[in-house]
Amino acid sequence: MKARAAAVLASLALAGAVAGFALAPARGDGLAGRIARLQPHVDIQLPEGADGPAASVLLFSGCGGVQQVQQDYADAAKAEGVAAVIVDSHAARGIGRLAARLTVCTALRLRGQERAGDVLAALEIVRADERLDPDRVALAGWSHGGWTLLDAASYVATSTPPPGFETLPQGALSGVAGMLLIYPYCGGIIRADSHPMPGDLAIRAWLVERDAVADPDDCKGLFEAWDAGGARIRWTLYPGLTHAFDAPDQPWDPRMEYDAQAARDAHARFREWLAVRLAPETGLAADDTAQ
Repeated sequence: MKARAAAVLASLALAGAVAGFALAPARGDGLAGRIARLQPHVDIQLPEGADGPAASVLLFSGCGGVQQVQQDYADAAKAEGVAAVIVDSHAARGIGRLAARLTVCTALRLRGQERAGDVLAALEIVRADERLDPDRVALAGWSHGGWTLLDAASYVATSTPPPGFETLPQGALSGVAGMLLIYPYCGGIIRADSHPMPGDLAIRAWLVERDAVADPDDCKGLFEAWDAGGARIRWTLYPGLTHAFDAPDQPWDPRMEYDAQAARDAHARFREWLAVRLAPETGLAADDTAQ
């Protein structure tokens, strides 16, 4: 009986702690504070033989934190001559793998609205790095990272500072030539669900048919509405694939199946997308139908 009572009390304590994560507002660190907090956890990887400032792609992980999948795409970017910038939002907040699965993946902590400020701070870090070209930048996000990118774009579209910021940075998305969403979460709790996208931002999304984590129909509904409103957004639904199909080290989950060939195909598409979006001769005017 005592053991059962102790278990109940422990469960209540955990529930209270989790609820605290949900209710606590984003820390009001502002842009400078967010940069200082994030910078030690931004991994900038330059391509071999980079001559002059390199184009770059910022990579935002899913809810579980940075995993092998981000490094795989970073390697693909570098093979294309593009610098890879892996942004570890979780490490910047001291969130480990287990805590991430218990609180971030359940939307109790670090929702996309709060993490949106990381996108703006990371862009400032890139612009301040002389090794990187501030006018040739791309963004890519998986699942929760896709939610984060959509919410960041929605704050810019409505000239609204994200949580923790008093003002929106001037030219917040300047130099961003494209945004790629890989099986993004588009459920009703995201801010972007009820706000527009910037009209000049080229957005590409890869949805997967068997996604039991981030319903592709939620995304399609949003995308169709934005497309009708003039947003530059294109998406593709890939048959037979699940959420995290490209993540070789994803913790076991019956809803997710790694597909090595599909992952290789995705890396190739990623390189094609970067080549088009970040080409000096096309840049911001590149064809929106690019992979």
